[in-house]
This record gives sequence, C-alpha cells and structure tokens, in this order.
Amino acid sequence: MNKKPKISVAVITYNQQDTIRQTLDSILAQKGDFDLELVIGEDCSTDATHAICEEYERAYSQPLPKGNGDRPSVILLPNTKNLGIMANYARVIQACTGDFISNIAGDDYYCDDHALEKQSQYMQSHKEVGVMAANGYSYYVQRGTKVPGLNPIFNAEQDAVKARYFSSKHFEGAYIAPVGMMFRAELLHKHIDFDEILRRKLPVEDYPIQAILSQHTKFACLPGLLVTYRVYKESASFISYDYPQYLEYYQGLMETRRYLNELFPKEAIPEEALQERMFNKEFLYDVYHMKYKEAKKLIVSVAPEISNSPSVRNARRYAFCWFVFAVYHYYKRRLTRKSIMRQV
Repeated sequence: MNKKPKISVAVITYNQQDTIRQTLDSILAQKGDFDLELVIGEDCSTDATHAICEEYERAYSQPLPKGNGDRPSVILLPNTKNLGIMANYARVIQACTGDFISNIAGDDYYCDDHALEKQSQYMQSHKEVGVMAANGYSYYVQRGTKVPGLNPIFNAEQDAVKARYFSSKHFEGAYIAPVGMMFRAELLHKHIDFDEILRRKLPVEDYPIQAILSQHTKFACLPGLLVTYRVYKESASFISYDYPQYLEYYQGLMETRRYLNELFPKEAIPEEALQERMFNKEFLYDVYHMKYKEAKKLIVSVAPEISNSPSVRNARRYAFCWFVFAVYHYYKRRLTRKSIMRQV
C-alpha cells in the first residue's frame, strides 16, 4: 500500500473577512487519501479576519471522537505586526511540512473537492513535474460572472516554460496564476532563498519562484476546473496606472530580473532591455496622467545605452509637442479604461 502523502496548503490573508470562510471551507472540504495540513498567515488585519481564522484553529485543535479517523490540522501562525505580502508568504511556506505545498489567497477558493488529490496524484506519477498549475474560473466580482479558463496565463508548451521566463520578449508576467499552485516541497527548500528575496524587497512571490524553478523542473496543468480566482480592483494582483505604487511595482520586477540574471548568468537578459522596458513603463505612466513636463524630462535624461531604442524613439514622437501628447493621452486612457472594465 502506498504511503499517504502529506499536503500542506498555505493561505495568506489580510482584511478578507468577507471571503476567508469560503477559502478555508473549500480547503477543509478536500477529499482523498492524504494527510492535510492548513497553515494560515493572517497579516494583522484591521477587520474580523483574524478572529475568523482563530475560530478554525480552535475547532481543529480539539480531539476527534473515538473512531472518527484522521482530519486536517489547522495552524494559525502568530503575528504582532503587519509584514506585507512577501514576508507573510515566506513565513507561511517555510512553516509548511508537507511533501507537496499548495498555496491559495484568502479571497480565492477550491471549487473541486478533489483538487488536491488530482494534483498530488499526477505529481506522484510524473516525477519530472515539480510545479502544478490549477486551472479554474476567473470570477469577475463587479460583474458577478465566472469565466472558465485560468491557467496557464501565457501559452507555452510544458518544455518551453523556462524559455518563456528567460526571453527578453516575455520577462514580467508569471507563466501560471499562483491560486492553487502546487510545488514539490523539496524543490522550494533546495532552490528558493526566501531570505534573499526578502532582503531585495522583491514585489511579488510567484514570479521569481516560478522563474527559478523553471530551471530545475517541469511544469504541468490539469484540464479540469479546480479553483476560483476573484478579480477586482482592490486585489493585490490588479496593477493599473491608477495604482499608487505602479512605478515602484515595475521597478521591483526589474530588480527581480536582475536577481535572476545573477543566479543564471548564461540566461541573463541584457541590462539595456531592462532599462528600455522601465523607460516605457515610466513614459506611459506620464502619458496616462497627462504629465507632459515629466515625460519631456524623462526623455532628456534617458541613458545613452537606450537612446536609440524603439521605445525612446516613439516617446520622442508622441512628446514632440503638447497637442500631440494630449491626443495620445486621451487615446491611451480610453484604451486602458476599456481594458480595466473587461478585467473587472
């Protein structure tokens, strides 16, 4: 008889009192021949989220009546101050003791009671796979609609995931959405230096982890609909030009890429490509907010290495005079608004 695998589900949550019960219930409802550990990182919420998480910890800390068999263990990590997404995520992952670790945020949930069983069984029979995506629904909260088809975010054959991450054309977005993503714990412990990720203050957890692991293992995704991912403006993953830390966020992605360049110099993306990408983000940010003077200053201060790049040449054309810049501003703003409405 095969030994039952131990699966840990890592949950990070902050101010999600309206959704955290559904998240936790969907995890605890999982069925299959495995031991389940639920580790919660509640990041000092200002609403009732922590109290709700404490209810679950208390309920699952009581002994079962004799003969009722095994049940999940629920661990609520202690916390006295707000850590932020990255530090909270790191401590939760490092507290997990399972052979397989899945993660899900406190506003998402499993919609298949056998999701963990299906993922872990696939990984047990495919030893070469170390990262498993969970396909599912995108739930657009504002519209109240659910759309099937969540993963992978970007099309690529399984063997081409590494190429996707280390291509100068595609080096900002994660290959798969983190909701319900399952890892082999041994790969995380061996290859991911959370202390260094935190020291560098990288803005997101899924992008660097997936990029690093793409160098060491294969990715896979089951066809079934296993999870539901909420999409709304307040989500930490919803990044638009109106987001206050928009430029800081993308600067963090560029720093993530520099970190990956250090780890994998043979796969490094040229510094000029990073500078051009960041210049383009800054210029379009100025366009969106109608900051003509700032855009002109940005163009003047551009680094010599990218002064003749396509992004800079286009910027000079659109900032040729205030009128042209204003027309471009209204055009880009209208396109962005339409894109946002489609997403939410």
